[in-house]
Amino acid sequence: MKIKLWGVRGSIPSPGPTTVKYGGNTPCIQAINEEEPGEIIILEAGTGIRELGLSLIKLKPKPRIHILLSHTHWDHIHGLPFFIPIFAAGFDIKIYGPVHYDKKLSEILAGQMDYAYFPVRTAELSSDISYRDLKEERLSVGGLEFQTQYMNHPVMTLGYRITQGGKTFVYTGDNEPYSNFQKEGEILDDENIDEFVEEQNNRVVEFARDCSLLVADSQYTDDEYSAKKGWGHSSIGHAVALATKANVKRLVLFHHEPERTDGQLEGMLASAGQKKEELKNSSLEIFLAREKDEYEI
Repeated sequence: MKIKLWGVRGSIPSPGPTTVKYGGNTPCIQAINEEEPGEIIILEAGTGIRELGLSLIKLKPKPRIHILLSHTHWDHIHGLPFFIPIFAAGFDIKIYGPVHYDKKLSEILAGQMDYAYFPVRTAELSSDISYRDLKEERLSVGGLEFQTQYMNHPVMTLGYRITQGGKTFVYTGDNEPYSNFQKEGEILDDENIDEFVEEQNNRVVEFARDCSLLVADSQYTDDEYSAKKGWGHSSIGHAVALATKANVKRLVLFHHEPERTDGQLEGMLASAGQKKEELKNSSLEIFLAREKDEYEI
């Protein structure tokens, strides 16, 4: 299995001379199963999916395409209307995503292609598209084994753990550590809340346990995070601590802040190295997510 990054930026695309080295497209990751070349597996449909689609449209015979969404915030789906295979007859496309509290996945994705926003509606697409709403579960997709788990973000969000031949890749999606937001006077006491918080954070650690590659949300510096708590994104320190606790081999810092320049990102990588030293984790390899980079699992 190989992992290829097509979009690595968070929140909104940020093209320009200061982001050209690491890329300005929003999230899109391809999991390549070389044993099943007719099955294309894509995590997220941010703007990075547009260029991936241009490469897939040339393939013959047409592959079956699986798109797995961590959640449906706009930066993780707004590339889908520009994914060329959805317009082409003969493509079989299945889209997976977390169950939403009041809408089906198909309804959410159709909403951004309403005629008021986009000139082509989902009903007019030529490819064969189907949808599957996911909860925490195990499933097989394109010859790879998947496990899903809920993450801490302001909308229902799934992380994905993908395994093949004893090797594992984990993608957290948008996520921040659980913490105690309990206000005085509420029904639950602090002790019960703290136990719940610890349990949920331990679940995330076990989800990433011993994986070969972890692509983790690390949008903020540790200093920035204090003002962003509750926004649903982790800091550099959170990502390194998670990788350390879970005995991860390689960590890719992902979902870059849109205003972050290439030089500033490299400064964050240096900070991650310092955090690794503080945690006495000499074995962890840390990388900055960069468009078109590939990782062998």
